[in-house]
Amino acid sequence: MRHRPTTRAAALTGFAALARSLGLEGGPILRAAGLPADAELEPDRRIPTSAVNHLFERAAELAGVEDFGLRLSALRGFDNLGPVTLLARDEPDIRSALGVFTSYLPLHNEALVIDLTEHDGMAILSCGIVVEGPRVQATDITVAVLYRILRELLGSDWYPDGVYLERPRPVQANPFERAFGGRVYFAQDFSGIVFAASDLDRPNRLANAAMRPYSAQLRAALPGMSDLPMAERVRRLLRAMLAGRRCTAPLAAERLGLSRRTMERRLAEEGATFHGLMDEVRGELARGQLTGSRRSNAEIAELLGFASSAAFTAWFTARHGQPPQAWRRGQSA
Repeated sequence: MRHRPTTRAAALTGFAALARSLGLEGGPILRAAGLPADAELEPDRRIPTSAVNHLFERAAELAGVEDFGLRLSALRGFDNLGPVTLLARDEPDIRSALGVFTSYLPLHNEALVIDLTEHDGMAILSCGIVVEGPRVQATDITVAVLYRILRELLGSDWYPDGVYLERPRPVQANPFERAFGGRVYFAQDFSGIVFAASDLDRPNRLANAAMRPYSAQLRAALPGMSDLPMAERVRRLLRAMLAGRRCTAPLAAERLGLSRRTMERRLAEEGATFHGLMDEVRGELARGQLTGSRRSNAEIAELLGFASSAAFTAWFTARHGQPPQAWRRGQSA
């Protein structure tokens, strides 16, 4: 059985206070989501990511606010990410800080995938939460925290070219426009932040060169991507690459710093194949889109790299015994 992704209970920071401010009792909502009522008091405790996502969606529904996640993100800072903060804070420039941040993010949330790419002079920092079920509020939190982190690293006078969200445009968009400086676009193909690639080479304002050796020692003592089995490294990489629609074996090997032959040999030693893992990750993302978004079959097919909606429907039916829309209705029921 596959491991269920978990996150640090620090993901709940501020939940009880925000719930109270909106006239809700946090304890019963936490328990209904399958979480301990006192989980927020132990920030390093591991709790199921899917339960946290459900908690945020239910709280937003009960409070009648579309920006619950955005409000919760305002109570977070760089240090909310625990050890990841210590690893990235003293890197000399933004590129290396983000590189450390994305590599070690599973220490904070195992279901969160962040990918940094560059194209035509622009940097695209995209994020996804790879679990089934609605995750609108959790995604809002992630993008908002990334935005705040970038502004801490680059200075309060820095703004991105745009903040992109997959969620439908809310009835009240003003809170989002205020939070992101007016540069926010809804109903997009991905969730993330787009900014000038030249910003990646700017110095990190928070860096302390004297602390860098200690950060390196801490990094060496912690498990990172290179310590994971090859199949898990490829699986995590595929989640980001499929979301960005750039997914081939040669490109995956290049991103891992390996030749394609070496990558496939090491996968074979673990009883896995690149295409088998891609099928597995496609299944995760497809189920996540069907339960957590309003996208049509055609849109999901394009997102996952299928040639057509019919090809996606045939592939999904062969694996789940029913077409995507029938499966979606079953999950809703």
